[in-house]
Amino acid sequence: MDYVAHGCWSYIIFHKIRRPFLAVIFGLLPDTSSWFVYAIYRVISQGGFGKPVLSEVPAWAFILYDISHSIVVAFAVIAAAWLIARRVLIYMLAWPIAIVMDLLTHRRDFLPTPFLWPLSDWRFPGISWGTAWFMALNWGLIIGLLILIRVRSKRAALQVKDAVCDPEQG
Repeated sequence: MDYVAHGCWSYIIFHKIRRPFLAVIFGLLPDTSSWFVYAIYRVISQGGFGKPVLSEVPAWAFILYDISHSIVVAFAVIAAAWLIARRVLIYMLAWPIAIVMDLLTHRRDFLPTPFLWPLSDWRFPGISWGTAWFMALNWGLIIGLLILIRVRSKRAALQVKDAVCDPEQG
């Protein structure tokens, strides 16, 4: 799935928690800690953007990709955070959710998701998130759900305002 979509879905799923921006950060974590780091490296070293030629991507970028896109690693980090904080940091669950989204939307022939790394090298045969029908469906759902969240938020705010301003309501 594309980077911005991960952030949007993280917000949609976790918008009711106290700090949804933390879920967005964790939803972006797998791609930020691998491909965003590589993109910065590429801009500095080669002076440009564009679709990477996989044979030219340095090995360290794939190592970061394997680590950041592993459910095993994500749950190990979440478990460590739980042991330290003594509570589940719910926003961290956006990380494994993003991995599952990538698992389903990456094909084996182009950046398959190493979700079981380091336990297994098996990759799920997902569909490409870049397929036109999937992009239209995905972004249609994202936009529709963000509008719905906004409308519900406005309605809730109006109901609170009406309840505060109307002494007859009880």
